[in-house]
Amino acid sequence: MYPRKSYDLLKEHIARKQITVITGMRRTGKTTLVKKILEDIESANKIYIDLERIDNREMFSEKNYDSIKYSLKQRGLDITKKAYIALDEIQLSPDIPSVLKYLYDNYNIKFIVTGSSSYYIKNLFTESLAGRKKIFELYPLDFGEFLTFKEISYVRENFSSKNFNRTEYERLKALYDEYIEYGGFPEVALSETISEKKDLISDIISSYINIDIK
Repeated sequence: MYPRKSYDLLKEHIARKQITVITGMRRTGKTTLVKKILEDIESANKIYIDLERIDNREMFSEKNYDSIKYSLKQRGLDITKKAYIALDEIQLSPDIPSVLKYLYDNYNIKFIVTGSSSYYIKNLFTESLAGRKKIFELYPLDFGEFLTFKEISYVRENFSSKNFNRTEYERLKALYDEYIEYGGFPEVALSETISEKKDLISDIISSYINIDIK
């Protein structure tokens, strides 16, 4: 995995009890990032749950919270000890804030959650989890991250007007033109052909309009 600038801030927040909420546009790398964070937590008592799966959504739609606890136990999680739960795409489970509130208040569980609809997530969590969460916005790659994904070395100071370097400018100009034209979605940046980049951008825009905006 290529490093994101937000990783250190998120990793620092993992030590806190508050729910870590990662939100932002689709395809900005939230799932990859949350999996990396979970992987780096030095505990075996952790679980990743993808809410795009119907069976996972059904688990969190249970009105009996004991059933939810039992399901987590069946998946190998011991909530009587310090536990870590990563929930991906929480906007797909409208009832989940009340479940998180109950588990947060009664057990030593650290939640790391992602949601692709920024406005919806912020408003969904405003009242029900007041004081229990912190929201981090994950944006597409900036140019420095774009270069990292391309495995191109650079010196950040050379980007400033004070330290303008003509040689560096010429070396990176073609990459900057690509960044300006096709943007900073990680998957697009890593695509090798122009046609693949265009197809991915078209798909991202279509999803954003037909799902998030709608």
